[in-house]
Amino acid sequence: MDSNAQSILTKAVLTVLRPLLRVLIRNEVSHAQFSELARQAYVDVAYEHFSIPNRKMTYARAAVLTGLSRKEVVRLNALRNADVKLKQSTPNRALRVINGWMHDAEFHTADGQPADLPIQGPTGSFSALVARYSGDITLGAVLDELARVGIVSRLENHHVRLESQGYIPKDNELQKVQILATCAADLLGTAAHNLENEQGDTRFQRQLVYDNVPHDVAGEFRIIGEKKAMELLVELNQLLDRAIRHDAAPNTDRTSRVGMGIYYFENQGNPRDTDHEDQA
Repeated sequence: MDSNAQSILTKAVLTVLRPLLRVLIRNEVSHAQFSELARQAYVDVAYEHFSIPNRKMTYARAAVLTGLSRKEVVRLNALRNADVKLKQSTPNRALRVINGWMHDAEFHTADGQPADLPIQGPTGSFSALVARYSGDITLGAVLDELARVGIVSRLENHHVRLESQGYIPKDNELQKVQILATCAADLLGTAAHNLENEQGDTRFQRQLVYDNVPHDVAGEFRIIGEKKAMELLVELNQLLDRAIRHDAAPNTDRTSRVGMGIYYFENQGNPRDTDHEDQA
């Protein structure tokens, strides 16, 4: 790699790392802990993405790919094999309840909108919704959580109303970190795929950016953007829900995890703080 490409890549890595390190430092993850995680990730990626077809990855090849010593690769690979591989997490159960409310006709009004539901009842009720979509979580636990984060409101006639179509845990820091990790990994995975397939099967990756936007215009853009983005995600959600429920062949062996993410960002002036040294 020539020096110009190396410089561009270095700056890109630093750009990606800064927001991640904000989260790590906030949660008291030290440089030593991060360094160990980085070494583990190097070995994972070498084995998962850079193996030669029909040949077993050797410790020596992994060492060459990662720049780690063979001894270190042996140690990290032992840890890798000992770990239980985490499957892609299933949707949060509270989110499954919301999705069911939005897409299951039993819980809709005559015009197809999510209905105000009686809390109790054998069908068309919140208790029936929770029983169908939350697994073994109790009605009270789901209702308390959704009410706490403002997703549902309790009405005076012992009904509940869906107030929002998106679930983000407000106070659970670890759940927020899990959401961050999933979103960031998906975005970077798309970018990596596109870099590796420049002339072939690229995936949609676009970003709209304007500099020097007045604050009042930025505020209006944020409101309109969030509204339009939610409308698109709801439409795509409905499309996939219909396909999975009605169109997909039963017992199929081939499935994919698919989705689309939309996010808003804003930087005040220069996105990077001015470098300075602490004064004694």
